[in-house]
Parts: sequence; structure tokens; C-alpha cells
Amino acid sequence: MHVPTGLILPNLREGGGRILGPWLALTMVAMPLLGCLGEAPRAPGAEGSELATVSQGVRDDDAPTNSLSDDPIVSAGGGHACALRPDGTVDCWGSNGNGQSADPEGTFLQISAGTDHTCGLRTDGTVDCWGKLEYGKSTDPAGTFLQISAGDYHNCGVRTGGTVHCWGWNGEGGIDAPGGTFTQVSAGFAFTCGVMSHGAIRCWGSNSHGQTDEPLGTFVQVSAGTFHACGLKPDGTVDCWGKNSHGEAADPSGTFIQINAGSGHTCGVRTNGAVDCWGANETGEAADPSGTFTQISTNWLNTCGLKLDGSVDCWGSGSQDPTPGIFGRVAVSAGGEHTCGLRANGTVICWGSNVHGQSAEPIGAYRQISAGRNHTCGVLHYGPVRCWGFNSDGQAADPSGGFTQVSAGGLHTCGVRTNGSVDCWGRNLEGQAEDQSGSYTQVSAGYYHSCALRADGYVNCWGHNVEGQAADQGGNFTQIGVGMYHSCGLKTDGTVRCWGRDADNQSSPPSGTFTQIAVGEYYGCALRVDGTVACWGRGDLGETSPPDATFLQINAGATHACGLTTEGLMACWGANHSEKAAPQTDTFTHISVGLDHGCGKKTDGKSTCWGRNDHGQAAPTLGYPSFSAGNLHTCGLTWDNLVYCWGDNSENQATDPPGAYSQVDAGSFHNCGVRTDGSVHCWGSNTSGKATDPSGTFTQVSAGGSHTCGVRTGGAVDCWGYNAFGQATDPSGTFTQVSAGWNHSCGLRVDGTVDCWGNNGSGQAADPSGTFTQIGAGRDHTCGLKTDGTVDCWGNNSYGQSADPVGTFTAISVGAGFSCGLKTDGTVYCWGEDDYHQIWLPLAP
Repeated sequence: MHVPTGLILPNLREGGGRILGPWLALTMVAMPLLGCLGEAPRAPGAEGSELATVSQGVRDDDAPTNSLSDDPIVSAGGGHACALRPDGTVDCWGSNGNGQSADPEGTFLQISAGTDHTCGLRTDGTVDCWGKLEYGKSTDPAGTFLQISAGDYHNCGVRTGGTVHCWGWNGEGGIDAPGGTFTQVSAGFAFTCGVMSHGAIRCWGSNSHGQTDEPLGTFVQVSAGTFHACGLKPDGTVDCWGKNSHGEAADPSGTFIQINAGSGHTCGVRTNGAVDCWGANETGEAADPSGTFTQISTNWLNTCGLKLDGSVDCWGSGSQDPTPGIFGRVAVSAGGEHTCGLRANGTVICWGSNVHGQSAEPIGAYRQISAGRNHTCGVLHYGPVRCWGFNSDGQAADPSGGFTQVSAGGLHTCGVRTNGSVDCWGRNLEGQAEDQSGSYTQVSAGYYHSCALRADGYVNCWGHNVEGQAADQGGNFTQIGVGMYHSCGLKTDGTVRCWGRDADNQSSPPSGTFTQIAVGEYYGCALRVDGTVACWGRGDLGETSPPDATFLQINAGATHACGLTTEGLMACWGANHSEKAAPQTDTFTHISVGLDHGCGKKTDGKSTCWGRNDHGQAAPTLGYPSFSAGNLHTCGLTWDNLVYCWGDNSENQATDPPGAYSQVDAGSFHNCGVRTDGSVHCWGSNTSGKATDPSGTFTQVSAGGSHTCGVRTGGAVDCWGYNAFGQATDPSGTFTQVSAGWNHSCGLRVDGTVDCWGNNGSGQAADPSGTFTQIGAGRDHTCGLKTDGTVDCWGNNSYGQSADPVGTFTAISVGAGFSCGLKTDGTVYCWGEDDYHQIWLPLAP
């Protein structure tokens, strides 16, 4: 908010090797075609395919972000505004006289803009403030928080334990927070209001216009303006109080999903996504904008909103829109044998098993998604629930009415209605699908029981209770999660409490403080304050072994879990049947994978790399239409036929070669390329003569572990270098492509059949049946792209690298222990070894 005018206030060895980059010459020819492949459905005006904003702070099916907040994504201050990008970085714009719109470094969960300062809640729970320092309002408070709010001259935040802490100017007691536990707080001008854990509103500070007169009833959000405040009830109705000289404190009719009080006006997002503003409208700040929104933020003469397509729109005096792009949070939900997520435009993406249609992507824009055992449900942006997949007991039937959250369980589903009651449907043999009256903020549907979090912090459970998993729990909870025979809850002090079966230690969580929990069949995981994940319970499928990374959000399925990292990646761990732990992300035109990393070119022209980066081999690099990833280095081929390399250069393999090239391939510690005149030049390590330049002209070359193979102009294959296993023995016949692996080679004949030779210890050099369009030899496995678009892999399968991926592809790239493929829809799917997260793909640009 803005103060009204007139107010005066205070060395891997080579044996670890890879080793095939893609067939770059053909890939470059195919690139213009791939760019026209079909993309996932978009809402009108959508600008990308990043995972999406989830309104109401709901980050997945079981984890509301504390409560509704004034400024979950976009925040309008006194002449400036800030918003969160999908990767957690902050973008600010507008007035910057005090540095209030300087973009901070690092990643954040929430941003809040004050008059001439800004505060952000970092992913580790700490608070960072910047801008004008008067009264100490830009001083960073100690400790960790769940939610923050920047006012005019003071700030407040809800600490990890649920208590409120305020700092800055203390005009009339605005920072004198009361005791008790809260779920949300909003700092206004010289006063503050907060929603307590039982749903009541408490206000303190200046009461010159009745702005701290506390309303009766239960609320899910409160917003404090300059001299008035408004609260949102569980049924979506709004109650306002305080100064009403312009009608800013008049109660609007209808229902809303979020409310924000400014100085002389108020705005809210209705359940259908329309924005309604009322009160003073001197410069158009209270004009109702067109379009569909998920969140709104107001200040003195300016209003900004987050639209459904992920863009930000501002209006009013001196309003400015930010740099175009996508804003908002990301979300993922893990199910039984599938996983789903939300794009920035609200559309749903799912992957994994689709036997029952549970991974079918529905039409429409959603604000929350929940993947169950064999079905999926989501809350549309305007409130209705839609379900799809297995419907044996009615669990995938669409209920009537509006909802704020849905949870898909085993054979039943439950949702929280806009009036706070819980409605369940599907199998009810154990009473797990009984409807619950009262006021609830979250529900979690398991297999044979369900639990819901009441507005007062108590937990009610129902259904199968033979092991105490459905026993009701006392107060002070902020989130709950239900497994097969156990349940867990996150308490206001950040600790986790579980009850029910403990045969696999699934009801024995670790000590410490956490910000979110996720409960699977026989295990649980929790997100620590520092962003790391701790898991407990049964872990024979790897579900309790999360990767070493920091996360923004996690979600547990039956036997696998997924999370969104602070680096903009989606990471999954646990059982990987049906590819449920491999996300589809952005669309690409070209990919290449090496030892433990990969690189790709997106359809929007941006380049990205992922996986191991200890030598800079996965450093993001722009301007290359194609790449070739080697062991610890990468080479790129520019549009003007020049080759540039980066990463490990211990054998001069990352030294840029002279000349113009039509194709390049990075091996383990050497590279080879076909020059535009057809000659081949190799550089880097030359043990066994693998990097010796051959005579004659070639159409394609492949650098392997300690040998090299190429296709000569007439179609003959010529190999040179280390030949202990016969991998560098020239095969007879004519070929269109060859791939040199570590100790074996494979070639694609002109009739589409594949011929392999060399080391066959793991079956990697066995000739497959059928016809192919591309072949790739790795360390001890091989994959080929068949003429029907499917992928066939063979050889060592210790990491799942020889498991045939589901779906149809247009190109593949085979690494050491993993592979990636470019699917017909332009997305990339990777499978196999994941010791350096090389099968994860970036979610945001």
C-alpha cells in the first residue's frame, strides 16, 4: 500500500565412458520439421509450457501453503511491483529510488512489496528485505518463517512455529503481535490483522476507523489496507470493516477465491477467475480488468494481477507491466503408476501408466491437481472438480458444486468444498468416503481411510482404523497426509507427528522442523526448512532415498515421490515402473547426452543443459542449434558451421578446432567432426590412434571410448583406434549411420537393419530384429529408433537403461548408462542411470 497524500509519518578414466552424440547431420536437417510438431493444449493467450501457477497457494494435492496470502505470487507496492518466476527468482519493476525494485539474488517462495521497500520469503524459510531502511523495516529478521507481509512502515511474518513476529515502525502498536498461533498475517498502515489457526481473525494497532474491530466467524484469509481490512470466509464470501468513505469496506456479493485491500479500494478474484474491484477509482485502480485471474494485489493507486496464462497485468496510476514471460509457482502430484503436473497456463500434463486413462491430459485450465492410484482429479480454476481414469467404484465421477482442494486416493476421492465441508465419493466399504460436515481447510484421501484438517487445527479421520490410522488428533496442525495404514501431520511448530501402523517405521518420522509433508503407501517424506528432504518408512524401492538437492515442493505417490527443486528441475525417486518418475517438460528440437549430462535446444530457440556439471560441461550455452555431449565436455555446432567446446580440457578435447564443419561428435576424451568438404578431423586424446585423421571423405563420424567409426561417402564404414574386442573392425556392406560405443559399435544399413560388432558381454552387440531409422551405442547398452517410432534397447539393464520407453519418438541419444529421446510431441524423456540427475530436465528457461 501507499500512504495517502497529506499524511506525515515518522578424472574419470576413459573406461567410464559414453559414448555417442546424436547423428547431428540428420538432426539438423530434421530440426525445421520438429519445430512444427504438435504441442500440448494451451489456454488462450498462454505463453509457454512451464508447470503452472496454483492459486490459493495450493502447491499440490496435500499441501496448502499455510493459507491464502495477500501476495503469494505478484505484489503491488507503492509505485513498484514484484513477482515470482517459475524457478523461484524474483522480478521487480517500477520506482527504484530506494532500491525497492532491485531484483534480489537467490530463490524465493513468496514476495511482498511495501511502500518503498520489499521483503521476500526465501526457500530456506529466511526473510530478505531491501529498499528504504527507515524504522528498520528493511532489516532482515532472524529465524525462519512460513509467510510474510510488507506493510507501509512495518512488516509481519508467521514464524515456522505459527507465532507472529513484526518489525519496523510501531505506530499505535501495529507491531505488537498477540500470542497464539496463526496461519496468515497481513500488515497494513499502523495496524495488522492475522488469521489464527482456528480460523478467527485477530487485529492490533491503530483503530482510528474501526480497522482493528475483529469480525465474527471463521476465515481463511485476511487483507489489511490503509484504514480498512477484508476477510475471506470458507464459503467464499467477503466481510470488510473499517473506513468506508469510498465504499472500499462495503461487503461485495457473490463468492471469491482471494481478496486484497488497498488504500481507498479493494479487489478480489471471483470463483470464475474474474476480478471485481470496488471503492475509489481516481486513476482507474478499481477498474475491473478483462481476462481470467488467479491472484490480485492492490496498493494506493495501482493494482496488479496474475492472469491464468501466467502473465501479470497492472492498471491504475503509473502502472507498468513487467517484462513479458511466465510467473507463478510450479506443482507436481505423484500417483500410483503415474505422475501429473500443471503448466503455467493451468493445463495438465501427466506421464506414466495410462491403462485406465489416468494419464490422459484433460481440456481446461486447473488450479490444483491430485494423482491417485489409477485415477486423477483436479480443481478447475473456477471451482468445479473434474476426474478421469479408473472409475470402478465411482471414484472418478465428477461431483457437483465448487471446491477449493481435491485429493484422489485408492478407490475413493475427497474434496473440500467452498463452504469448508468435505465431500467424498467412490468406494466406501470401510467408511472412508463418508462426507464430513464442519469447516475444513484440507483433506487427504488414502486407500482405506481419510483425514481432514479442521480450520481450528484439529485433525478428523474416518474409515478403516484397525491400527489407529484413522484416530482423530488434537490441535495445532497445519497439514495432513494419509498413506495405506498410517497418517502424518505437520504441526504449527514445524515438527511431524504420525500415527497408525509402524511395522516399517512409517509412523516414526525424524526430528527437526519442516515446512511440508508428503505421505505414500508405506513411507513418508518431509521438506525441511533448508529445502532438503527427509524420508522414513519402507524404502526397498528407493522411495525413502531422495536425491541430494534442495526443493520448493514435494509430493508422494504410492511407491515413488517427486519434487520441484530450487534449480527449476523436477526430480523423482523410488519405483519407476511405467515411466511415472520421468516428467515431460518443455518442447525441444534437438538433444544430446553424454556420460552424466545432456544438452538440448528448445523450440523457442533457447539452449539448456542438465546433469553433471563439475567441469562446466552442463553450463547453459546459447546460440547452438545442435550439441554433442561427451564424457566431461560438450561441443556445439553453430549455424555458420563452427565448432565450440567447453568443459574438461585435460586432453585438449574442449579446444575449439579450426575449419567449418557439417557434423561433430564428442567422445570420451576425443572428438571428431566432418568438415564441410567431407574430410574428417579429430582432436583430443589419441591413445590407440583413435583421434588420427583418416583420408577420404565422409558423411558422418562417431567418436567412441577408445575408437572411432565413420560412414564414407559411398556408404562403407571405416573404424580406427583400439580394437581388442573387434569394435574397430570394418563391417562389410553399405550403411547410412554408425555409432561407436565404449567397446562395441553398431551401424544402420541402407535397408534399415542394424549390424553390431565388438564386445558383447552384456548383449549390447547383439543384432536386433526389425528395421530402424537411427542407432546409438552406449557404454554397455544400445538403443535404436524403429521405423514405427518406438525405441528398442538391449544390453546391460542394471539402471533401467535398456528398458524400452513407452511412446513414439523422432530421435534418440544414448549416453553411458542412460538415454534420452525426443518424443513426437517435442518433449524429452530420459531413462536409466541417474547418479548426477541426468534424467531430470529443466522446467523453466
